[in-house]
Parts: sequence; structure tokens; C-alpha cells
Amino acid sequence: MTGLDPSAVALERARATHRGLEFVAPTAEGRLPFEDASFDLVACLDVLQHVLDTQLLMSEARRVLGPAGLLAVAVPWHGRLKNIVTAVTSFERRFDPLEPVVRFYTPRSLRSLLGQFGFEDVRVEGRGGTPFYRSTLLGRARRG
Repeated sequence: MTGLDPSAVALERARATHRGLEFVAPTAEGRLPFEDASFDLVACLDVLQHVLDTQLLMSEARRVLGPAGLLAVAVPWHGRLKNIVTAVTSFERRFDPLEPVVRFYTPRSLRSLLGQFGFEDVRVEGRGGTPFYRSTLLGRARRG
């Protein structure tokens, strides 16, 4: 298992907390510093919403996955009901202007994104929270 983060501070904390595991940064161009087909699983947990170049990340994730490798993603889910409640009651608390979130995903947009990059057997579902007020959108797909 190898962890990856562009933040030197996050890498330092991860190395201190999880001794014995490898943690690396992407290249200066944003590429993953791994050989083609070097992993059976790529997990992006609370990552996609922060990435400026989603196309590069998705291409790189597909590149480093072996044949039939699994991609697993988790992003915050801002469903319609949650958006209405948040807008009325807690927008400023929920969306800190210093939080580097650059995009939001819906089940349809996440499914489309994975499909556009050649992933197959795409599955997307909401988890956490209560029905109609889920907190997380999970996606999984196999490298085609």
C-alpha cells in the first residue's frame, strides 16, 4: 500500500502516524510516480472534489491500474434536500471559503466521469447519513 498527497505537511504527518507505509508526492506535472499497471486498487477518498485537473488524475489512475484493476472513489454528496437545508440554515458553516473544494458531484456526474475514462462495471451509491440526506457518494469501477 502506498499513499499519495501533494501536500508536504500531509505527507509528513502520514509518515509519522503510519510508520512502515510508503507515502509519496505526485510529480511536478501532477503525474503519479508509479509504473503502468502497478496496482490492483486505486482509492481516492475525499480527493476528487479538490483536484484541479480531474482529467489528468483519472487518466493516471487508469494508467497505474492493472488489467481489471478496481477504482474506488468517495466524495461528499450534496443531494437536493441537503442543498436546500444547507442554503437556508448553515451555508457559511458548511462551505468554508478557505476549504479548497473546486467541484461537486452527483450520482449522474460521477458515473459519467468514470465511464468517460474507460472504466467499466461502474457503480455509484449514497452512503452515510439517512435516506434522502446521504453524506457520501461512493463510486467503484473496473479498468476496462
